[in-house]
Amino acid sequence: MEISTIAQAKNHLPKLIHAAEAGDDIRISRHGKLVAVLISAERYQQYFNTSENLFQAIMQWREKQSGLDLIDAEVESWRDRSPARDFAWD
Repeated sequence: MEISTIAQAKNHLPKLIHAAEAGDDIRISRHGKLVAVLISAERYQQYFNTSENLFQAIMQWREKQSGLDLIDAEVESWRDRSPARDFAWD
């Protein structure tokens, strides 16, 4: 995966787009921090236009797990408790 600064990406955008079309993922950074990733349209479609497939996958997983007896406390224990992950169902 190629890493490019924003300035480099601006100056070499056609080259980076050709690389993305060829299947390379292009990371773009600002001040050393990753801020974006350039991917091909085909890859984008694979990741983001699969809502129906995602739903089907979830339903299949649920069917396989139908024999499990899970209590709310057990499911709650799986939650990420990182400070930036504050969450409430309310």
